[in-house]
Amino acid sequence: MFASIGIFLGLLAAAFVAWPLRSTAQSTTRHDDVMRALYRARVDEVEAETDDAVLLEELHSELGAVLLSEQVAEQAPPLTLTPSSRWLVVLALIIPLLGVSLYLQVSTPGLRTIQGAQAVLSASADDIAELQSWQIRLSAWVADHPQDNNSWYLLGHAYLKLDLFAEAAEAFASASNIAGDDLNVLLYWLQARYLRDRGILDEVSRSLADKLLAEHPNFPVVLEMLALDAFRREDYPASIRLLHRALSSTTDLNQQGIFATAIEQVRNNIDTPPPGVTVEVSAPDGVPGEATVFVIARPVGGGMPYAVVRRSAGAVPFSARLDDLASMSEARLLSSAEAFEVVVRLSHAGVAVAQPGDWQWRSDELTLGSSELPVLRAQLLPP
Repeated sequence: MFASIGIFLGLLAAAFVAWPLRSTAQSTTRHDDVMRALYRARVDEVEAETDDAVLLEELHSELGAVLLSEQVAEQAPPLTLTPSSRWLVVLALIIPLLGVSLYLQVSTPGLRTIQGAQAVLSASADDIAELQSWQIRLSAWVADHPQDNNSWYLLGHAYLKLDLFAEAAEAFASASNIAGDDLNVLLYWLQARYLRDRGILDEVSRSLADKLLAEHPNFPVVLEMLALDAFRREDYPASIRLLHRALSSTTDLNQQGIFATAIEQVRNNIDTPPPGVTVEVSAPDGVPGEATVFVIARPVGGGMPYAVVRRSAGAVPFSARLDDLASMSEARLLSSAEAFEVVVRLSHAGVAVAQPGDWQWRSDELTLGSSELPVLRAQLLPP
């Protein structure tokens, strides 16, 4: 489209240049033709009036001199331009320059090489040839356009799917430096660094995790990274608390199963587990899978919970452990309660506060002592 506009402007400029020259040439040609015709008519009149050869020769010479003098006087110099013609020539020079300037402003040479690069996001990691092709093209593009944060972001995904984690981290870092604290960019930057460093979080990675959790306190992927890092540092209580937060933050049954299994495995590494109670949750057939189950340890009769485990109803039957590691806050631990009760609620609305139509089971009053409490078997029934 812009090429067509450039051609049109070029032709228009040529027309501006040619028009005054064409007008001058046509004017000169018409004047010469008129003078020749007038000279021929006068010669014919003279020849018709006399037969004197000497007189005719003198008249021919006189008429030729008059014709020559009039041509010299009337003919405009072919290369002399009028003021209006000069303006047309100036316009003829300016218009192509304007066309070139317009083209350079609205077009980006080479942009076609990365058109369709969004395909990187949906490409499979097995499409190595396609990913490598986009990686080469995007690398060349950002080398010439280092402020294009979207291309840096796509290049990071290409590297990430090619298992080039160090390069991916650098690409996402460049995108973040341009776009600012975009949560999507920060998340993939953190993942690239996490994979590059083989699961170890350094100060930069921890800073990225803090920024993400400041916006979304229960970001499952980030919580999982922090939990694994705590496990490697043998801070098992911190790891379990983070896994509990991740478990309560996702509705994906597969992820919930993974987090629940991880919690049990990490618990096995604690020499002296905190006192608590285990609850086995079951329900008859027909449990609505889109509902949510809350296992709550709270003051007898109600109040702010001490500990909560949240699972999707599709996970029933399952087992949950309520103790200080599942507490809502370190300032409100289950071990500090003189007495408590356990409430298991199936919520259709997905909220912990009781609603009409919820399924609910409640225990008797419980007290943590020196010995382990027996396992509670909570069976959920429709109201």
